[in-house]
Amino acid sequence: MLPFTNVSTDPNTEYLSDGLTESLISSLSQLPNLTVRPRSSVFRYKSKDQDVQKIAADLHVSAVVTGRVLQHGEALNVSAELIDTKKNRSLWSEQYDRKLSDALTLQREISGEISTHLREKLTGEEKKRMSKDGTNDPEAYQLYLKGRYYWDKRTPESLAKAKDYFQQAIDKDPNYALAHVGMAEYYYVLPDYTYISLKESNPKLKAAATRALAIDDARSEAHALLAGAYDSDWDWAAAAREYERALQLDPNNSRAHVLYGLHFINLGNIDESTTHFQRAVQLDPLNLNAMTNVGDIFLGARRYEEALAQLNKVLEIDPNYAGAHQFLSLVYEAQGKYDLWLDEAEKTATLNKDTDLLAVVKAARVEYGKAGYRAANKRIAEVLQEQSKRVYIDPISIASAYAVCDDKDKAFFWLEKAFAEKSDLIRILKTAQTFDSLRTDPRYADLLRRMNLPQ
Repeated sequence: MLPFTNVSTDPNTEYLSDGLTESLISSLSQLPNLTVRPRSSVFRYKSKDQDVQKIAADLHVSAVVTGRVLQHGEALNVSAELIDTKKNRSLWSEQYDRKLSDALTLQREISGEISTHLREKLTGEEKKRMSKDGTNDPEAYQLYLKGRYYWDKRTPESLAKAKDYFQQAIDKDPNYALAHVGMAEYYYVLPDYTYISLKESNPKLKAAATRALAIDDARSEAHALLAGAYDSDWDWAAAAREYERALQLDPNNSRAHVLYGLHFINLGNIDESTTHFQRAVQLDPLNLNAMTNVGDIFLGARRYEEALAQLNKVLEIDPNYAGAHQFLSLVYEAQGKYDLWLDEAEKTATLNKDTDLLAVVKAARVEYGKAGYRAANKRIAEVLQEQSKRVYIDPISIASAYAVCDDKDKAFFWLEKAFAEKSDLIRILKTAQTFDSLRTDPRYADLLRRMNLPQ
């Protein structure tokens, strides 16, 4: 399913072409004998020349759907085509002239046509599942599509817009499960893109995911998000149950595999984490997040050359993917290549337009030039503490800087603060290389015990 092309003159209608694509992916993913590549892979081809043969080879699929969307006022024109890429022939094509308010029913109709021409024999329950979008309110559906559109941009500003649209969709239809899932996704990623604590975001994540499941308990993505909330509460057993339920409902849910992989990183189980991340990449070959996490696994296993090779694969696809630069920075730090460590950290801050992080890196670079690596980390700790008076700073970032300075007392002081607030990054305690100097200290084992983590 390639991104439908927006041929409207108004860029504000982009949400509709993107949203129809994502809705079709979600609907077709319900088919039991069909593997559908997720948004994270196919949207790499948005706004590019669509060589369907090459794309099919890249994604390891045998059929591709393409489409075009034209909106003019309340008029909506959509064309779609299903192509058998192995035989290089069209299996089906259609053009639809509808009203904008018919977008929801149109999406269901196109899904049905595609499944029919793929010769899928659907049971009555499967047909019901495919058409179960969770709302019959066309306006709520469009508000949800706008929320997903802005959520995918992952900037502080776009996330705020996403939350607003998800809330509007919920206000229009309080029983719209996908809108509650969208709100849960918003709270799940919020600490990664803004200066906010898990103490503030995690209860809201749990509430949104729980509400989605109260409406529709068969939502795989909602179970995975609830599992993530349990991970943040260090309720590892409850998290595992929810991840298993998510994958029971949808074994091909690549995002659930990614989140389950993160769960096993928390536990220090490198093998299980690797299994889930690699499965996620198989299901979603161009998912840069999953590919980057494989690099993180190699880093946690101290397999630095493999980590570098994996992260460079990501940057070959997208040289401006900030997550890969962030982990490259950590690999170079672990290898003692401190100039490259700072270079990659600066690239990360620049790509994320994070002025606070950029200030930290620049201060570290000055100190490193004067007095070396440990002095640079001491300066990092000082700048972060100063920033924490103004914005939320995860105490783990400060603890990590003191740990590599071999100031164990200060490192444990900040680790205790992270423990007290169940901070986001404290979950890297088992695997992070920067804490290696603390592992023989009895206080380290005590922290793991209190977090219910295996020793």
